[in-house]
Amino acid sequence: MATVTAKIKQLLAQKDQQILTGTAAVRSVLAQLRKQVLDELQMTVGDSYTVYHLKQNKAMLERALAEFKTTAEREVTNQLNLVWQSGGELLVDAAYAGEVYLGMQILPQTTLETLADFAFSRIDSLSNAAWNKVRAELTLGVLGQKTPHQVTQAIAGSLDGPGVFKSLELRAETIVKTEMGRTYSTATMEGIKQAAKSVPELQKEWWHAGHPKKPRINHLRLHGQRQPVDKPFLLGGLIIDYPRSPGAPIQEVIGCGCEVVPWHPDWDKESQKLDFFKRQEISDSDVKDLDRGFSRLPKNAFQYGE
Repeated sequence: MATVTAKIKQLLAQKDQQILTGTAAVRSVLAQLRKQVLDELQMTVGDSYTVYHLKQNKAMLERALAEFKTTAEREVTNQLNLVWQSGGELLVDAAYAGEVYLGMQILPQTTLETLADFAFSRIDSLSNAAWNKVRAELTLGVLGQKTPHQVTQAIAGSLDGPGVFKSLELRAETIVKTEMGRTYSTATMEGIKQAAKSVPELQKEWWHAGHPKKPRINHLRLHGQRQPVDKPFLLGGLIIDYPRSPGAPIQEVIGCGCEVVPWHPDWDKESQKLDFFKRQEISDSDVKDLDRGFSRLPKNAFQYGE
């Protein structure tokens, strides 16, 4: 039914807003950390560093980054809980719009905890990488290679030019967007699996996100593909259970905004229209070009937490 499609679109729009809220929250935590670091470093006076200054700054910065990690993990926990609940509700709300009534669904909490632990490991890796860069800059100051002002600029910059924090912010946003999206789609898939036990002919369908920028061609070609709930989506050599599934190759996960949604033949009487974007004709040569592009990337191109 058209009402099912409309309901799913509404729910996915709410998910997108939740992810925007989550990234904004982490940016706020980073902004507080950057200001704290900048204030501390600007207290270092003179034209050269001393061992005393190094020890003082290192101790403060290490504490600040540890505090950031704790605060960021707490914020991410809250955001993952929200999208986990929303992802689980998508199937229930869509089915209700299609006049299919489901019993109570209980999503496995252990799955959410596993997803959260993975997100925390990415944040921990990010904090360690930032600390290594900060320590390297401080050492250059002690060795006389940089003045305190230059060290400050390299680490914290100004509030308009955030130095090390630019990379930190971009990577933190990537982690939050990816892991919130992964948690949402995993919860949706868990709900579909449970419902398939009592709803005959229920299937899963891949929806492309419709990004305005150049999309992944293989994800675009998956748009509208339906599969039995227990079968993966297929396109050439790509085998993937659902968008951003934990077992998917990392290059298929980073920046992916696609979704898995429920599909039932009774909901398609008016021909479900997936009009998130203007459908493009994609040739096999385009897919080969995409594959060649990924093969030219450095091996660590998608290690976003390191």
